[in-house]
Amino acid sequence: MSEFWIDQLTVEKVVLTGLRADSAVLEGGVDLFVNDVLWARLYPLAHAQAIQEAGGVLSIDVQLPCRLSEGFDRPDLRLAMAESGEPIGHSASRPLPRKRKARALVLIPAGHRYDHDKVRMHDWPVSQIIDTYSNIGDLMVYDSTLKLLDFEDIEVANIVDFKDIDVDRYNAEFDFAFLRGSNFIHEYMDWARAGELIERLKIPVFAIGVGAQAETRRPIDLPPEGQRVWAAIGDKCGSIGVRGIYSAEVLAHNGIKNVEVVGCPSLFRKRDRNLTLDLKHQADVRRIAFSLRRETGGNYCRDLETYLTLQRAFMLRLDQESHMTVTLHGEREEKAYFFRDHDRELPARETLFEEDWFQESNIFQMEDIYRNRMFFNTTVAAYDDFIATQDFAIGYRVHGILPALANGIPGMLVDYDERSAELAQTLNIPLIPESELKNASWRDFYTREAWSRFTRGFTEKYDTMRNYLTKNGVPHRL
Repeated sequence: MSEFWIDQLTVEKVVLTGLRADSAVLEGGVDLFVNDVLWARLYPLAHAQAIQEAGGVLSIDVQLPCRLSEGFDRPDLRLAMAESGEPIGHSASRPLPRKRKARALVLIPAGHRYDHDKVRMHDWPVSQIIDTYSNIGDLMVYDSTLKLLDFEDIEVANIVDFKDIDVDRYNAEFDFAFLRGSNFIHEYMDWARAGELIERLKIPVFAIGVGAQAETRRPIDLPPEGQRVWAAIGDKCGSIGVRGIYSAEVLAHNGIKNVEVVGCPSLFRKRDRNLTLDLKHQADVRRIAFSLRRETGGNYCRDLETYLTLQRAFMLRLDQESHMTVTLHGEREEKAYFFRDHDRELPARETLFEEDWFQESNIFQMEDIYRNRMFFNTTVAAYDDFIATQDFAIGYRVHGILPALANGIPGMLVDYDERSAELAQTLNIPLIPESELKNASWRDFYTREAWSRFTRGFTEKYDTMRNYLTKNGVPHRL
């Protein structure tokens, strides 16, 4: 099907943009409805030459009713085939410019927002922080997304037990809704009633840097509710922003094809288009941050036993060769050590032995690391402060490496699942094959040339994210 969407919307006009995928379905024209009243009939095929010259993209300016400017009311705009009345997929309106900044709904936040665009963990007691697996990466990508967006205020949308009055208020009071980048495209996601809510929203809905999650690059057949959510988001925006080609392929496999590869907001959190890395000589690299991922599962890594064995051995060598700090991103047992919670530390030690992570042959070094060289942050800002003190970041956590790079610290990811590989390939991040960790030193990987593609291509990647936000009408600060 041809895809047309409402690309620009002001109080005076709307600009329709589309990709002419199948000319036959457009021969009868396209109808533009304003508040359910037919306002204009367009004939894209009359512009065939212009379409061809513009690389298949057509833009048509259409004047809107003058009365729409009064009070900056938002018109309900939709597109349909003139002959059949069939709705044209993916049509969506940009937020109407107002005298104030936009108000936004976030569909699935992480942690607690404070100081406008900062995120921290919830105000839990230490015992609850230890006992709850809270992925710091979710805080990081939410915080980073907020730093990209331009908004007055944000409210968390109720996707569980909302009522009609809630939907009416969302449509009346908010300018757009968004889904932060995360591993939302897979078979096991619990969407609650998100699909129903998104379908009923009349405001644009954006997904920025979302990705598929799988242990290998395999097809993913989304369950009905997952298909419903992504189809609904696709109908509410020009294109869904995904982190890489694999994620785009998964959505296309499930019938959602208006997608664009944009990477991850966490790399652009500092909003610095001219980012440079502090690439020191190997001899001057002392402080190295190792991002640990001990807890995992079959839908993340390809070979769990090999994954853990190689990770532990490399961490121990790294400790011997540098002033290493292990960054924690959610593991319960490690947090028990970090917070020196005596009641939880003893059972944590037993668990680490039972899982063969602690071994008699390495126990003295492991306990020294666990007691003296670990870092855990409850605010995203604290990670920014910490990573800026390091010379090099390496490891298994995407959101240990991306924010390091965003802060100008060289970072490398270990390739152990499709998520890491996809983001590394999209953003030109140095990627270490897991098998190469065996008996390796960090010095085997750290060379200035390792980041040459990243540094050469960063401005282009930054512009890709900025242009995506601009084209889709997302209020932003890039």
